[in-house]
Amino acid sequence: MMPGSDTLFERRPAAAALRSRAYQMETVQALLDYWRAGGGNPLVDLATGTGKSVCIAQVIDLVLTEWPDMRVLVLVHVKELVAQNVKALLRLRPNAPVGINAVGLGQRDRHAQVLFASIQSVYREDGYSLGKRDLVLIDEAHLVPKSGDGMYRTLVEKLRERVPDLRVAGFTATPYRLDSGRLDQGDDRLFDRIVYTYGIGDAVRDGWLAPLVSKATLTGFDLSGVARRGGEFVEGQLQAAVDQIDVTKAACDEIVALGRDRQSWLAFCAGVEHALNVRNGLRARGIAAETVTGETPAGERDRLVAQFREGRIRCLTNAMVLTTGFDAPGVDLIAMLRPTLSTGLYVQILGRGTRPVYPDGFDANEATPEERRVAIAESVKANCLVLDFAQNVLRHGPVDALTPTARSGPARAAPEMAVKPETVRAKACPHCSTLVGLDEYACTAPGCGFEWERPVPKHDPVADAERPVMQGAPPPPPDPWVPVTGMGAARHVKRFEPEAPPTLRVEYACGFVSHAEWVCFEHRGVARAKAEKWWRDMRGRQPAPASVDEALERLEDGELARPSHIVVKREGQFARVASRRFAPDELARVRAYAPRSVTEREDAAWWRVLGLDPFAHEDEVRAAFRRLAREHHPDHGGSHAAMTNINRAYVEGLRAASPTDVPF
Repeated sequence: MMPGSDTLFERRPAAAALRSRAYQMETVQALLDYWRAGGGNPLVDLATGTGKSVCIAQVIDLVLTEWPDMRVLVLVHVKELVAQNVKALLRLRPNAPVGINAVGLGQRDRHAQVLFASIQSVYREDGYSLGKRDLVLIDEAHLVPKSGDGMYRTLVEKLRERVPDLRVAGFTATPYRLDSGRLDQGDDRLFDRIVYTYGIGDAVRDGWLAPLVSKATLTGFDLSGVARRGGEFVEGQLQAAVDQIDVTKAACDEIVALGRDRQSWLAFCAGVEHALNVRNGLRARGIAAETVTGETPAGERDRLVAQFREGRIRCLTNAMVLTTGFDAPGVDLIAMLRPTLSTGLYVQILGRGTRPVYPDGFDANEATPEERRVAIAESVKANCLVLDFAQNVLRHGPVDALTPTARSGPARAAPEMAVKPETVRAKACPHCSTLVGLDEYACTAPGCGFEWERPVPKHDPVADAERPVMQGAPPPPPDPWVPVTGMGAARHVKRFEPEAPPTLRVEYACGFVSHAEWVCFEHRGVARAKAEKWWRDMRGRQPAPASVDEALERLEDGELARPSHIVVKREGQFARVASRRFAPDELARVRAYAPRSVTEREDAAWWRVLGLDPFAHEDEVRAAFRRLAREHHPDHGGSHAAMTNINRAYVEGLRAASPTDVPF
């Protein structure tokens, strides 16, 4: 690492390590499965705000653990993402061999084992100056052209001259380009396939993102004279059509009226002049507003963005510079004043408003999806309001219906990369102006209640062998919550693989049926991360156990909450525990839990109390008893409870170790 980098990126202790979410662990697992199956260059589709930098850090951590000599290059397009990705890795792996090559950060390392770089700073390098690179990870991969000689592809081809078997993985929220379609399709594509998808709708459902609500506006734009080129509106003609004095005044009036209860506004405009005029219009109405464009000096832009995040600027207007690499969780209003035919741009714009602001003291990683959704609803940002002056929602439809699915997932139609100006995929509620999908028959706005008249189904008595019996399968009923009558755990070793790491087998008694799950505390990589998540879900204290024996000891001491109900999902001939529910008094007990020494726990096995193997010899039992008696005898400052329990364990240990009865 270059000198001075430790001052930019703090190397935190392991206690501050990142916590993995379920979909992040699934992302890493999908990448590993693809590579282990012989795959080449996978693509990951993760919604904005769901932590692509965390997934990248987890991939690097696993790679360095499994293959310590592997050399990794992480490419991004802005310095902010360089800093964000470096910090994520150092939180997960404080001593990672990290280097930075980004002119904007004043660092030009070329030789670190894990090199984070802005593409503008390194794409002119030859295939040898950056050293051997086995794996390239690209953040915001939708910026990679599907074919041609762009910066990313130029550098990748140079690196392949030295490492022909180079692997490339891309991470993006929009896996398609306006000019060339999906990134995983076509003969000249760099990426082979999408291996994992987690969209905005998924993240809102799980409580990781705030929901979006959209209003149709009275103000609109006349785009009849605007030409199209490459599937998008011609920029100069678009700004001329949109940036009309009367239209801008009317739009500013609506923004102020509809945003009166919103605190942080982001306006996407059709050009620099348009952004400045919208800013001036809002200022004239008493709103603290500023503008950021591609012409704004870097230092000035950083200052304005910082003030916007702090709440000192209420509205930030921009001309296509805050669509990627911009993070301001407080944004609760988006004014779309820039019409677009690009599905990717539409998704990127809306992604700026989905980051949640949880209440102070709320730990989202310790909560259930329902608890997270409730926390968001009760926070200062229950949702983000989208004002669709540009009619983008009408053209593209609901944003959660646009996410392409990984090929391994359920089939779903891929979205068009660009739509026609006259396309209509949403409708406005006549009562409250909320925009909903065309296939919705009830307004989704809270408290509205308006319903559209449903079409009367027509019966055609003529049989048709090619006509499906149903247009679409009804959604499956939710899995029931099963009451738990008991819970137990034991150390588990595979019968035919005794050398494999042991696991913790947890069994839930549900009446006459039991359900089990296996927790891999002594495994590495994704399995270990899943074990840590299970421990957090069960309300265990941090850090998570390092071994199965430690987990058993802490579980038996009462550290974990015992669920009152579970949800069991069937997957083929197997079943897995998908969710757990805890009674309020059980959660209160766990919060008040104070760890006890194993020597004081009457329910602990004798060999645990004595610190021995279950098959210890009689001499070992006696030696352990003498040692513990010296430490815990009340005459030496110990407790009566501990000494009583040690005596109990000693008697049981002698019975287990001696071939004859204990003589007392």
